[in-house]
Amino acid sequence: MSYIDAIYNADLDKICLSERIDGKRILTEFKPKYEFYYEDPAGKYKNIYGSPVSKIKSRNKGEFRKEVAVHKGLKLFESDINVINKCLEENYKGKNAPKLHTAFFDIETDFHPEKGFSPPSDPFNKVTAISIYLDWSEQLICLAIPPKAMSMETANKIADEFDNTIMFDNEADMLSVFLDLIDDADILSGWNSEGFDIPYLVNRITRVLSENDTRRFCLWDQLPKKKKFERYGAEQESFTTVGRVHLDYMQLYIKYTYQEMHSYALDAIAEYELGDKKVAYEGTLDQLYNQDFKNFIDYSHQDTLLLAKLDKKLKFLDLANEVAHANTVLLPPTMGAVAVTEQAIINEAHERGFVVPNKVRHDGENTQAAGAYVAQPKVGIHKWIGSVDINSLYPSVIRALNMAPETIIGQFRPIETDKMIKSKMDDQRHDNGRMYKGSSFAGAWEGIFGTLEYTAVMEQKPDVEIVVDWVSGGSTTHTAHELHQIIFNTTSDWTLSANGTLFTLSKEGIIPGLLERWYAERKVMQAKKRDATTPEDKAFWDKRQLVKKIGLNSLYGAILNQHCRFF
Repeated sequence: MSYIDAIYNADLDKICLSERIDGKRILTEFKPKYEFYYEDPAGKYKNIYGSPVSKIKSRNKGEFRKEVAVHKGLKLFESDINVINKCLEENYKGKNAPKLHTAFFDIETDFHPEKGFSPPSDPFNKVTAISIYLDWSEQLICLAIPPKAMSMETANKIADEFDNTIMFDNEADMLSVFLDLIDDADILSGWNSEGFDIPYLVNRITRVLSENDTRRFCLWDQLPKKKKFERYGAEQESFTTVGRVHLDYMQLYIKYTYQEMHSYALDAIAEYELGDKKVAYEGTLDQLYNQDFKNFIDYSHQDTLLLAKLDKKLKFLDLANEVAHANTVLLPPTMGAVAVTEQAIINEAHERGFVVPNKVRHDGENTQAAGAYVAQPKVGIHKWIGSVDINSLYPSVIRALNMAPETIIGQFRPIETDKMIKSKMDDQRHDNGRMYKGSSFAGAWEGIFGTLEYTAVMEQKPDVEIVVDWVSGGSTTHTAHELHQIIFNTTSDWTLSANGTLFTLSKEGIIPGLLERWYAERKVMQAKKRDATTPEDKAFWDKRQLVKKIGLNSLYGAILNQHCRFF
């Protein structure tokens, strides 16, 4: 058994979950687990720092909240983990991802002679055509309304020239049939469908049929949930379809393609990936609809067919599905990095018998990261130029230094570094009568590899004093030379990062251990891909190794952005 989507129904105190078993959708329910841990010297459990903790179990959400409030003065663990993620980890960890039923779709809309095309937020124009490709039955179906000047008899003759093409004399019937066709779909996917097709259809169905009819996009009698998202610098509105997951294939392509494209228009991507294009036409789409209806139907068919062909080649939906199941999260969070990475680390900690801390809230605190160090090139002709490409550089650095919250033992106090950064950001200068502001936070770090304190230690400066704040409590002061001797020239098991953090090698951190396992598993899967003899086996092992690659990259992104509970 493998899951597709789930919701937490707080009113009924249950988790509703959809599965795909032997090709059939099964709806099941689980009782949420309300439990958390708190620091307790007499506790029977261990947190990631090795300290004892005790568990609190509650019967319902209300009781759980009261217990959390009672213990709020103590350090809490796992009281903020989503109950759905707890359910997935307990019941589905290690299970294979299901074969999803995907409906690729695309819509065309009418044109108003005075108002033009309508936006998704106010869909005053009717939907003129919907094309759907049902991958589980390999059927391409087109639903359309003929233009006003065309008789239904003529429209049906045109439809007869295409497979599975159905004409309608009214929009309500067409929209209702579309909802019938997607009933057994697990995934809805279009190109830029988050920004256009989904919000247009939900709002249009509300207007033409009823808001209640939009429940047919979802499972468990849910309404599509409004959401805001930002694209191209502007805030837009879309909807989350519950149970029947919507994933925008354009966003999948942007996420899983490791190169910048000049254009993300479907026509451009299809030509690049498939050597295929949209149906060409002259004039406007409105003119095509009214003056060349046959070509219009062909155009509608082709848009959706291109989507299906793209996924058949790229398999990005399968990849997202594998990522979700490998880390016991739902499909929508795979479009980001933090939730997937965080749950992967939680799962690893639990495998080792540890519980994890609650997220640290950085209210009002500046947790901005400057980003990676980039050396400025030295212009000119040079001799003896070398190039080094370190395999999985960032994960390798994390593993080499054993970087994890539970392995931190101390921190150089960045007194001089903070002064330098503040000075650069506050600096203002006049030039040719113009006032120039100081550097940005990232700009102030330009050309600097590490903190001034770290650099002083690496240069073994005897006249620079550095304060070290210890995790165990208290602070000590040493010269940079003394610290270098302690860290590098003794039997110390310490490592030092460029921002002046001291780690211990005395125990393997959960994050470095997870990275080591992922990296080793990826090498095995790459070898299996090379040894595979069939296209199916090659595709299978390619997806599996890509899941590990995505995990490695996502973990670094979460660390850099400091959004995960562990950083």
